[in-house]
Amino acid sequence: RMQSTMAYAVSEIKRVRGVSLDLDGIAKDDAATFKAIRTTNTLGIFQIESPGQRELTGKHQPTEFNDLTIQISLFRPGPMKGNMISPYLDGRHGFREPDYIHPDLKPILEESYGVVVFHEQLMRIMQVMTGCTLARADEHRRQLAKPDKAVKIGQYFKKSASARGYSKEVIERVWSIIEGFGSFGFCKAHGAAFALPTYQSAWLKTHHPTEFIAGLLTHDPGMYPRRLLLAEARRLGVRLLPIDVNYSTDEYRVERTGEILGVRMALSDIAGISKPELERIKTNQPFVNLSDFYIRARPSRRTLSRLALI
Repeated sequence: RMQSTMAYAVSEIKRVRGVSLDLDGIAKDDAATFKAIRTTNTLGIFQIESPGQRELTGKHQPTEFNDLTIQISLFRPGPMKGNMISPYLDGRHGFREPDYIHPDLKPILEESYGVVVFHEQLMRIMQVMTGCTLARADEHRRQLAKPDKAVKIGQYFKKSASARGYSKEVIERVWSIIEGFGSFGFCKAHGAAFALPTYQSAWLKTHHPTEFIAGLLTHDPGMYPRRLLLAEARRLGVRLLPIDVNYSTDEYRVERTGEILGVRMALSDIAGISKPELERIKTNQPFVNLSDFYIRARPSRRTLSRLALI
């Protein structure tokens, strides 16, 4: 639904502005987009509009694309269960020195301030500390979710790491992280794949709010009721045009009046309107007067009363 929302917004930009926009080609370092994200006014933005993600966004203050990848990956059962969010944020904002546990692990954990966020980091830690291949490390990672297998992997990890000269304290600390993280995190590629529509939807909301709101209202991809999206539209300064039987369709379309854009409310917002009624209105537009509308659109009495209220 978010992909449909963005595709619809792009098509409206093309129809109204005559601009062909390639979302995959936009710069990933747009300052205005990240500034908008940092305000936490993220309703309608993919992945970061929930209350929990909005709180994390405010604390995280992302400034680049990789920050979105990390944030989305942090908001998962594995990192949350391992209490990894607070150490990451403290390290990011300079409230504490990152704890890499052992110098060998610094190159692996530097980008996340000593916190294991991605599957790839876990696999590389196992490779460095046990000498196994990355393929074998990935097999171990996937088996951590099974209690009986996790015990055997723990025995293998501790024995192999000890043989490579790591102290018992380091081994126990690292294993507690690995065991808690398990298979409940993200691989970095997965996080980045989620971060892409997050950034693209934020970019559209920042630079083309009218078209983006039209897409949101048409495809309804989020978790919030329509009234909050309408309130967000007003906060953004997006004009909301009332239902008009000569202009409204079953979609929320962008209309231009001079240099001003607005979103025309859809006929589907009329409570109780049937699909045949809606199609007759669309097919016979425009109407000369009320009598013409009544004769050619053949609305029900209920629809007529709703329109009178509008």
